[in-house]
Amino acid sequence: MKRIFLEDLRETEVTIGGEDANHLARSLRARRGDRITAVDRLGNSAVIELIDFDRETIRARRISAIQKIFVEKKIILADCLPKQNRFENIIEKATELGVYRIEPLISERTVARPGGVREKSKLERWQRIAKEAAEQCARDTIPEIGNIRKLDDWLAEITPLNDTLLLFCWENERVATVREVLRTYIDKNIIVLIGPEGGFSEREVIKIKTAGGISVTLGRRILKTDTAAISVLAMINYERM
Repeated sequence: MKRIFLEDLRETEVTIGGEDANHLARSLRARRGDRITAVDRLGNSAVIELIDFDRETIRARRISAIQKIFVEKKIILADCLPKQNRFENIIEKATELGVYRIEPLISERTVARPGGVREKSKLERWQRIAKEAAEQCARDTIPEIGNIRKLDDWLAEITPLNDTLLLFCWENERVATVREVLRTYIDKNIIVLIGPEGGFSEREVIKIKTAGGISVTLGRRILKTDTAAISVLAMINYERM
């Protein structure tokens, strides 16, 4: 069944406009009488029936009872921005793999450093990519995209970790694997921290560990930042099946 994200499902009738209406009518080829799953930002899910189309909006009627979405343990991806447009691919795949939130970070060796108007347009595009990926993979929530921040500032914000496990991939780690650490901290929310091209500096590794971070190895090969992110998230999904 087709899926769409709306603001609020509590009313019996809803009006769908803007990009969502265009996506339904043109991309999904929806027609009057079609039934789709709708999810809102309050954590509600229901089936709606499309009842009327005009040039810019679609009217729909809720035809099922509202159900509350089950919230799993959260996975947060904190990724130091890679070069070019690789972050867009990371957002898409992380969404498919169930990430709750994505934090774009800048570390000492980060090359990509968007700012000002460019930063605003990047954030808008990233959120749109997350929404489209969430609809495509039929998940119940859209990942939140955080503002671009420096790694040090972000570490200060998340400390103390309390009920959260902070994993970070480090090429000099030789012993601890993702599987071993996950099985030790099975009931915790998880933050996955991925470094930039060139990895974390020695100062940053000390700071991450001081904040409670646990370093893990991804094997003998040095992976690109986008490959590393997707690999760790896939491992977490496997362990939580």
